[in-house]
This record gives sequence, structure tokens and C-alpha cells, in this order.
Amino acid sequence: MDFSHLKEHLFPGSKVAEHPKVSVCLITYKHEPFLETCLESIISQQVNFPFEILIGEDHSPDQTAAIVEKYALKYPQLIKAFIRPVNVGAKFNFVHCFLECRGEYIVHIEGDDYWTDPRKLQRQVDFLDQHPNASACFHNATIVFEDGSGKSPQIINPPDQKKWIQTGDFLVEKETWFMATASVMMRKKIVSDLPEWFLHSKSGDIPLYVILAEQGDIAYLEPNMSVYRKNEGGLSYTDNTSSEEFLNNRIFMYSKINEYTQFKYDSQIRQIVFEYKLLLIHSSQNQKNAWRKAYFFLKAMGYKTPASRSEWKYYLKIYGLPIPVLKIYHSLRKIVNVSSSH
Repeated sequence: MDFSHLKEHLFPGSKVAEHPKVSVCLITYKHEPFLETCLESIISQQVNFPFEILIGEDHSPDQTAAIVEKYALKYPQLIKAFIRPVNVGAKFNFVHCFLECRGEYIVHIEGDDYWTDPRKLQRQVDFLDQHPNASACFHNATIVFEDGSGKSPQIINPPDQKKWIQTGDFLVEKETWFMATASVMMRKKIVSDLPEWFLHSKSGDIPLYVILAEQGDIAYLEPNMSVYRKNEGGLSYTDNTSSEEFLNNRIFMYSKINEYTQFKYDSQIRQIVFEYKLLLIHSSQNQKNAWRKAYFFLKAMGYKTPASRSEWKYYLKIYGLPIPVLKIYHSLRKIVNVSSSH
């Protein structure tokens, strides 16, 4: 992955520490109402080590870039900012800044989230320094709903949250999520060379955490030290399970995770991929086309064949398909079996 051309977007005047202990990777786009709160929560951290803030501002249509410039001018000893003259996309923006990080440890935060404990960085650094076998650590956080849903704030991790996380914990079901992005601190040496498929995966968190967990367990720290804003400007709102493109990207991502983990979690991942394949039946492109629905249904069933006729009928009913689809499937299976025998 070559991001050398993105270095040209560096805002001048940065004088960050030459050997920072921690790098804070801050990605921002259309975060004008939130960004100052985020930046103040980082700048006010009380630490006994040098740290840097790497900002990737992705050509926002509001005043986000102006806020980044203001803080970069005020805190050149802390901030190294890349202000894009064109929008490069969330994933490229993130990966470029992430790979620019020079700290022993990296924390990733998006511009609409913020930290609530001025000792957050110090607490996590102390823990990782004392637990060299841990690949990363994360802490509890609060979800604040600013999406018009009217929901009350929620604590992400329950009292019985598992203390040490392994790879399989991220593959219990599709979209497994229990680690707020801004709560995670990771060892840079483990993620300094990301695989090519990571760049093409729409999700960054799940594959990144799998890469970390494959090298060492991830520790959970109980203190609640950050806020995750759920709003219409957040990246999670670009995830749409009615989009065929999104669903195919998730299938690609989990298939690559299966290869990366050398198929140690094959049964878990196959179940997840199967469920995404079923979701393709009701994607916006296929909802009104019975033939396409039947086609994607048969593709899913070819990936994980139901064990009984009753299970077949259950799936046919759930996905609104006629019983004859079952006959089509068995006919196709016979054709495949005959062809493979010659």
C-alpha cells in the first residue's frame, strides 16, 4: 500500500516529539460540532511521557478543517495534521494516518467521540508496560445517542465482561461489537504491516482486532473513560445491510479473516458468511426480483446446506420463496454431481 502522495497534505509547522510513547490517530470528517470537545479531551491528558496526535481531515464541507488548523497552530508540539484538498475516503484517510504513527502504542479516535478521564492514556500505558504479552487493552465506554432515536445513554460493557479477549470472541456472530474504537490502545509493532485485504475491507475494527488477538490476548480494563457518539455523521451510519455492495464486502472481509487465521475458526466464520449470503436475498437490488432472490438463496444454501426438509421449508418461508425452489436446488445438485463424476 503506497500512501506517499498523501504526505503532501501535511499542514506546516508541526514540531511533535521525535520519539513519542503514544500516537493518537484522529480521523475526522464533518465533525464541526464535536471536534473541539474531542481535541480538548486529548490535549488535556495527564501523562509522564511524550505523545503525538496524528489528524487526518478528509476535506469536510463544513468548518472541520478550520478547527484542525486552529489547533495545529496552537499546539504544534502535539499535533501533526493532514488536511486533504480532496476527499480520499474514510479507509485511505485512516490507514495513511495510522501508518504515520510512530509511538510504541497507538490509539484510534474519531472526531465525534471523546475521552472523559484525563488519566486514560497513562492508565493504559502503565497496563501494557506491565503486561508485555497483551497485544492491546480497552476500557468501558458510554454510548450517547444523538441520532434522533431518543434512547438514553448506555454503558457498552456489562459487569461480567470477559477480562481477556481472544480471536474467537470477535467471531461469535456477525458484527460482533463490544470494544469502543476510542477505548483501544494497541502495540504498534503488531499492526505496523497491515495485509493488503485490510485496505479493501469496509470495516476496520473487526479485522484490526483479529490481527491483534492472533498475536496476544486483548485485556479489558473496567474504568469507563470515553464517550461514543452515535449520530448520523458517524461511520456506522454508512453501513447498510440492504446494500449488495456492503454485504459482498462483509463476505470478502470474513473470508479473508478465515484465510488469515489459517481456518482455525472456520465453522464460526462459515456461519457468519452464510448469514450475509442470506441477507443478499433481501438487498435493495433483489427485493422485487423473484429470480434474483431465488438465485442468491440457492448460492447461500450451497454454502451451508440445511440438514432437513423442515429446515429447508423454514428458510423458504422466512425469505418468502416458493417451495419449487427446493426442487430446483436438488436438480442443480444432481447436475453438479453427474458432471463431477465424468
